[in-house]
Amino acid sequence: RVTDGPNGARGTEMGPTGPTAACLPCGAALGATWNPELVAEVGAVLGAEARTKGARVLLAPTVNMHRSPLAGRNFECYSEDPLLSGKMGAAMTAGAQSRDVLVFMKHFLLNDQEVNARSGVHVWANEQAIRELYLRPFEITVKEADASGAMSSFVHIGHKWSGGNPELLQDVLRGEWGFDGVVSTDAVLGGFMDNRLAVRNGNDLMLDVLSPSNNIKQLEKAYEEDPVGIGEGLRDRVHTLCYSLLQTTLFE
Repeated sequence: RVTDGPNGARGTEMGPTGPTAACLPCGAALGATWNPELVAEVGAVLGAEARTKGARVLLAPTVNMHRSPLAGRNFECYSEDPLLSGKMGAAMTAGAQSRDVLVFMKHFLLNDQEVNARSGVHVWANEQAIRELYLRPFEITVKEADASGAMSSFVHIGHKWSGGNPELLQDVLRGEWGFDGVVSTDAVLGGFMDNRLAVRNGNDLMLDVLSPSNNIKQLEKAYEEDPVGIGEGLRDRVHTLCYSLLQTTLFE
């Protein structure tokens, strides 16, 4: 079971009948403290709260950038500065993981606006800007806190969807940074979030809450068409999932 999100662990039911949750300070407020030790304590509280909801995966922290003052998720993010964002993200991750929860830093990558994000908006940036600004908070979170998970974003970087982008997920995240955790999509809300690309290119889970049966049918068809390619991809995805779960006390 997974739970959202960065400033509170939601239960399985929403609304007044669902379980209550502590509302922790939002990312922008935590970033303004410039206090990684405090943020690590907040992360530990959030991880413990996730466990009370029966969840072992926390969909947080959000380490995207304050790219625009009009971005709809700025409250979840720490700052417009990549170093500060990375230090806070690493602290939150370490704190939550200390409570034996898998943490999915998000949204990887360039999900720094809400307008058309869920329809797979195409975002353009050069490699220098991507590496110096937008990748940097994620890199710090992986290298300093050994992040156990990442959530790929809705957006396309150029013409490639982030959840099926081998340069992003395999070359940079796993290859350059040594990340060995799980990668999940954001909520599957459109056909552009293609599980055939995901399984081949390093995205381990499809967060499909609307039509999981269609997701399964599409993957079965893809396997019939390319049993070697899809089979090898599925082997790698299952290996990653099993390895990550075994790093927790889930089976003790």
